[in-house]
Amino acid sequence: MPRLVLNFSQLKSMFIKLFNINDMRDFFENEFVCSHHRGAAVLRPSPAKIQSLFWISFPGNRKMGATVSAANPRSSLTRVAVLIPARRLERALSPLVDELLRAGFGAILLVDDGSPSADKAGFDSIARDPRVHLLRHAVNLGKGRALKTGINYFFASFPGYLGLVTADADGQHSADDIVRMALVLTASGRPLLGIRNFGGRVPLRSRIGNSLTRTIFYFVSGHRISDTQTGLRAFPSALLPALVALPGERYEYEMTVLAHLCRHGHAPLEVPVSTIYIDNNRSSHFNPVRDSMRIYFVLVRFYASSLVSAGIDFAVFAALFWMTHNLFLSLIGGRVSSLANFLFNKRFVFQTGMSYTGSLWRYYLLALAIAAASYISVRSLSLYLHWNVLAAKIAVDTILSLASFSIQRTFVFPAAEGRS
Repeated sequence: MPRLVLNFSQLKSMFIKLFNINDMRDFFENEFVCSHHRGAAVLRPSPAKIQSLFWISFPGNRKMGATVSAANPRSSLTRVAVLIPARRLERALSPLVDELLRAGFGAILLVDDGSPSADKAGFDSIARDPRVHLLRHAVNLGKGRALKTGINYFFASFPGYLGLVTADADGQHSADDIVRMALVLTASGRPLLGIRNFGGRVPLRSRIGNSLTRTIFYFVSGHRISDTQTGLRAFPSALLPALVALPGERYEYEMTVLAHLCRHGHAPLEVPVSTIYIDNNRSSHFNPVRDSMRIYFVLVRFYASSLVSAGIDFAVFAALFWMTHNLFLSLIGGRVSSLANFLFNKRFVFQTGMSYTGSLWRYYLLALAIAAASYISVRSLSLYLHWNVLAAKIAVDTILSLASFSIQRTFVFPAAEGRS
């Protein structure tokens, strides 16, 4: 499925709603260039861009060729909250909160995730403004838990709010970008991702980590996401209750949220934001090995299921082939493992809501196709290339498992249909 982007029509609709402006042609021609990426039109700021993509202070500005609405477009920010989880008291945190308060946000939710005692006074100082709500964990529980703590507090305390923007505490997200995300959120009512440009001077571990995660996420979910690790996100209020119940306590939670949204027809829109790294991203608490393994656990679950089933399949195949020397009969006999694989994948790997009947016939249609491909390939390798039959079976089934995962994800256990 192609990734969703903000196309011209959507942007025009948002601006008409925000500013009561109908003629956007001159504005977009002067300030933006339209490029194409994998078949999708992507609107990006031109070199002579305005101060920010959705910068709203346009009173009396005739550059846009129309009169702006008398109403202040930023008034919608009073019904949007910003959630900032913080492991430590970063230097950039206090100035960022001050800017967000001046921008007019209704609430800032600051989660102190078990910071050292030396940082407590600093957090208390930031929270002196009544719009800053300081939530504390006695010990470090992880970014995922901090986000869930903030989301739960938001939903319980601000029932009339339109949505929530999440941002990092280390200065990687500017106040202008957070404002932009909030304004697009209120205009579109859709979940959003603030996507960074990884083409410039980006720390190597961030570039490699995001590229790898982006590729694996597409393989696992079928959705192309430009920046899977961004912490700058926005959610309409209606989607938040389900997010609190999702598993994950640390960085993997953000990936779980992304997978949940895509799976249930709420694939996020992508909004280009500034790419900011301070001190080569040294303040990040992301552990590339440990946290990546948590993120990729859905793939691990699939292969755990596959390995158990493959063990049963291989044992039955080997026993039958030893007794009968009949390749076809041995392959068919080995498929007794398929029912266990089906049940595990449906419940624990893909977690689909489709009925058993609807999934079962698709699963066995795929199983027949995989069995046929396995038979032809193993026979060809053993007959024409003189491979050992068992070695050929292992090599072929390893390759077919990749195809099986992709087809099961999109055909056997499909996600909910996405909205246009």
